[in-house]
Amino acid sequence: MTLEQLAKQGRRKEIFTVAINHNICNARKESLKNSFVDCEHIKHRNEFVAMRNGVRYINDSAAKSVSATWFSIESVSAPTVWIALAGNEDYEDMIPVVRQHVKSIICVGDNIEPMRSALGCLVRDGVMVAGSMEEAVKMAEEKAISGYNILFSPSCEVEGADVTKMEKVFVKMAKD
Repeated sequence: MTLEQLAKQGRRKEIFTVAINHNICNARKESLKNSFVDCEHIKHRNEFVAMRNGVRYINDSAAKSVSATWFSIESVSAPTVWIALAGNEDYEDMIPVVRQHVKSIICVGDNIEPMRSALGCLVRDGVMVAGSMEEAVKMAEEKAISGYNILFSPSCEVEGADVTKMEKVFVKMAKD
């Protein structure tokens, strides 16, 4: 490949990227939402697990970004107790959806400061900390009343084995 061919290839990618960015910036919120609607074929995205005492347990363990969690919370109509994992994410975009739908936030892990500073003032008890998924589910059950959802949606990237283990605990406790 000549230097000139390489330069042309890079220019095409630049034009393509600019075009995509332009389309994303001009998209309406509703059209972005609709692009995520078909989550049924994605394993562990908004999976109904169980209904206990009028509370719906929803496994969203495949939501490993703030954007994915935003969509999950936005798409549920009932008040939600959100179980998240501690991560060094920017949670500012979550403020409107948390204000509207989330009643409690329970975070598993140590690095909760980014979440606490962005979202802690929006829920009654602030961001609560759990040392394990078992503890998080028990805390969520205390906060949830009939008509609520308990949503496990990590909202950050974590090693696969850890999330799988937490997901299994969540599902088992929801069904017991």
